[in-house]
Amino acid sequence: MLEYTKQVLSLGTTLFQILSEALGLKADHLVDMKCVEGLDLMMLYYPQCPQPELTLGMSQHADSNFLTVLLNDQVSGLQVLYQNQWVDVPSAPGALVVNIGDLLQVRSILSNTSGKLYGPIEELVSEENPPKYRTTTVK
Repeated sequence: MLEYTKQVLSLGTTLFQILSEALGLKADHLVDMKCVEGLDLMMLYYPQCPQPELTLGMSQHADSNFLTVLLNDQVSGLQVLYQNQWVDVPSAPGALVVNIGDLLQVRSILSNTSGKLYGPIEELVSEENPPKYRTTTVK
């Protein structure tokens, strides 16, 4: 489990560097903002078990973080919300599924010194490209 965690954190750093460059920022911009810090490790069943008292499962939800990396197995059940419809994601055993969370969908994130307030990255906002989302907090 420790080796898996180490590898997932390394993958997260690489993904944040690629995303920074895709946004036209320096490669370490999101890493320097500490977006890569933090890890939640969960082992869940998809879809939710019909008898949830017998096991742990996950109901419909949005990933409120930046990225979610899922290790797939042979069991289908993962769905994504697309155009207000839940769509099945085909299972690919051994593959990693990378979901963009709500904070990254805001497109441009800036944290202040308290680390609780997020808003557009100044370098990405201009008169021609105004912010599409307001500053928000994370619980």
